Amino acid sequence: MVRSTQLKRETPRVEDYLEAIYHQIHDKGYASTIDLSDKLRVKPPTVSIMLRKLAKDGYLVHEPYRGMRLTEKGGKVARSVITRHSVVYEFLSMIGVEPEKAYQDAEGIEHDVQPVTVHRIERLVEFLRKNPQVIERLSDEPRK
Repeated sequence: MVRSTQLKRETPRVEDYLEAIYHQIHDKGYASTIDLSDKLRVKPPTVSIMLRKLAKDGYLVHEPYRGMRLTEKGGKVARSVITRHSVVYEFLSMIGVEPEKAYQDAEGIEHDVQPVTVHRIERLVEFLRKNPQVIERLSDEPRK
């Protein structure tokens, strides 16, 4: 598992793009401007501008009309975002947040949570996985 504490944090927008590119390449074998435009709900020219910035900053190699790939630096950032999201989502799910709300909340939290906090949540999630009776006891308690 990639530790988010190893990396300098990028802007939420940069992280969103790198995460989307990573998922597209993983799921489809490639990432396209049109697919990114649809996923991120922005116009294709906006995607093109960001791709040039990401390439200039060393996050990806982009050849217009030919494709793109993440550099090692871009891949590390993308995996870090995905890890943060996954840890927060799993924690929220464990404490009874509905899946759709847990996903939406994790999307927002993944960009603002500090690495040390993610690490602590990750440790708690590991503990709860090994001790499911704790979650059961929490869910049995009456809500106020």
